[in-house]
Amino acid sequence: MNRNAYRQYSQVQIKTANKGKLIVMLYQGAIRFMKKAIHQLEQKDMEGKGKSLIRAQDIVLELLYALDQDMLAKGNELAVNLQRLYLYCYRRLVRANVDMDPEAIKEVAALMASLLEAWEKVVGSQNDAEADAPEPLQARVAITG
Repeated sequence: MNRNAYRQYSQVQIKTANKGKLIVMLYQGAIRFMKKAIHQLEQKDMEGKGKSLIRAQDIVLELLYALDQDMLAKGNELAVNLQRLYLYCYRRLVRANVDMDPEAIKEVAALMASLLEAWEKVVGSQNDAEADAPEPLQARVAITG
């Protein structure tokens, strides 16, 4: 598939996805860029590694910004813990970029993979609930990044 067609397909997918699916896509993208950065680091492609890690950092920031601000303000434990984890991941990726540390990248990728797995279960259960509902299901839970 050519790049332009893939980009158009991705944009349609993003525009039509619900918030939970978007969060899953963000995790997938961050992990993909981290794996790419590790490969580029092994290949001594420092410019490519830097660009890939910056993309992963940007995605982690998007996840941070997606957190429900009301829940954070109220001290919701899950939201606060996710905020701390995202900030930790962001700092580790910045240090990994500066120090050229593949282990730090692998650590963050593993954390993101665990969160991705949990989000895939959440999104899957929401999709199942929506499919079983006789009427459109109203959101009852505020999804936090």
